[in-house]
Amino acid sequence: MEIIDFEDIGFGDRLKALLKSHKMSQRQLAELIKVPLKTLERWIQKDLIPPISVVYRMAVTLGVTSNYLLGGEEKAIYERRIIELAAREALSKVEDLARLILQETAKIKPLRK
Repeated sequence: MEIIDFEDIGFGDRLKALLKSHKMSQRQLAELIKVPLKTLERWIQKDLIPPISVVYRMAVTLGVTSNYLLGGEEKAIYERRIIELAAREALSKVEDLARLILQETAKIKPLRK
């Protein structure tokens, strides 16, 4: 994942960079945060700040703090979120493998003496 230096850029550019780093389209973000695409585009193009409830939903979706999204100096927390998601995915695969092993083991007939 590309790390973006967000110093001295506006809300719209910061949001576009976060979307790019997450390989997420504006349409996808709009759907996830439940706002019309045109509204999101207007916020980005005109560098407008949306209502704080929307900023919060954006921040949660993008794995950053609201303060960071609004231009604060906090570093993005999305790296930690990516690690957590990767760990969950790995755990899910291990659980799937364990289920498969149990299913296959149940198919084996016991040896008779």
